[in-house]
Amino acid sequence: MSIVRDLYRLQRIDLELDARRSRVREITALLEQDSVLREAEAQVASLQNTLRPQEAHATDLNLEIQSVGEQSGELSSRLYSGKVSNPKELQDIQEKIAELKRRHTQLEDRLLETMINVEELQDALRAANTHLSQVQSERAGEQTALSEEQKQLRREIRALKQDRETVEQRISPDLQELYASLRAQKKGVAVAVLQGEMCSGCRVDQTTMLVQRVRRGQEIVRCASCGRILVAD
Repeated sequence: MSIVRDLYRLQRIDLELDARRSRVREITALLEQDSVLREAEAQVASLQNTLRPQEAHATDLNLEIQSVGEQSGELSSRLYSGKVSNPKELQDIQEKIAELKRRHTQLEDRLLETMINVEELQDALRAANTHLSQVQSERAGEQTALSEEQKQLRREIRALKQDRETVEQRISPDLQELYASLRAQKKGVAVAVLQGEMCSGCRVDQTTMLVQRVRRGQEIVRCASCGRILVAD
């Protein structure tokens, strides 16, 4: 195999390595990215934090309604027991009962409003928990698939690196240096295929003499325009 073919083979290996390493980085970022999951968890936590005080408020209102009812009942019992004969005291009891009834109505209205809020929040929380479960399930499946793909890519990278070492041993240090320099300058493509008389790297036609030299494959020939190493197709 000619040295130019070795360089072309080296480039193909390097491009495959580049692609696999890029995908490994993408997968790593995806595995670390939990924005959808964090958003679902935050929604559940937010609803829980909103619901708890509303439930506590409903409990307090129920207790207060019960207390007001008990007070009103005690006063009514006293009013009709016959034990109170003082007109002023009787009037005071009646006014207090009326006040407690008004308070009871106000509390029931507030409780009704609070219970509506609680029910709406509970419905929203159930929906948020269902969504969170779905996200967690989907995320687990995605992570498993991505982890398996990452393992496969790393196996392929190890195999490609071994192939690269084999090819690299056939290339002299000065050509390795030239190849590395061109790869850095030409976006990873140091060796371009000669398509007819055109360099596939820059799409510029070459002279007939240069094309003949490339096709003989006995020397390193570089594109007259972009400077890439040329290999016959």
